[in-house]
Amino acid sequence: MRIREATPDDAQAVKQDLLVPGFRESAALDPAFNELDEDGVADAEIDRWLDDETRVLFVAETDDGELAAHISGCRHDSVPIYARGAYASVDGLYVKPEYRREGLASRLFDRIEDWAADRGCEHVGVSAHVDNDAAVEMYDERFERKYVSYRGRVGEE
Repeated sequence: MRIREATPDDAQAVKQDLLVPGFRESAALDPAFNELDEDGVADAEIDRWLDDETRVLFVAETDDGELAAHISGCRHDSVPIYARGAYASVDGLYVKPEYRREGLASRLFDRIEDWAADRGCEHVGVSAHVDNDAAVEMYDERFERKYVSYRGRVGEE
């Protein structure tokens, strides 16, 4: 399995084989919060990661050329009130079911951490849905838990 930066030639396969299935899995975890806009799904593209030097999209490719997984992220400057440097946030990770539990997500994280370090980042952040047990388990093993995130609908009690 080879991990590399995505290219414009990967756009259709990334969308069809990785992004859309990832969107659908996310929606299934929390349908009320993650309800998909099908027009938005249809319009999903990878250009935002390819056309911005502060963003990256890595893919894992099998020896046969099949895309098995992706990770994407973005570099951010910390706000000036903090004495810490830049950080990277992971904004997408998806591994096809048949490639899960083989260490592929860890390899993708290694790659994005290298990318972040090359860009002067001091930290990498990631979040997961509370019901995504596999992701929470992996992140708890790999990272230090710093924050817990809460969401509620405006106007609801």
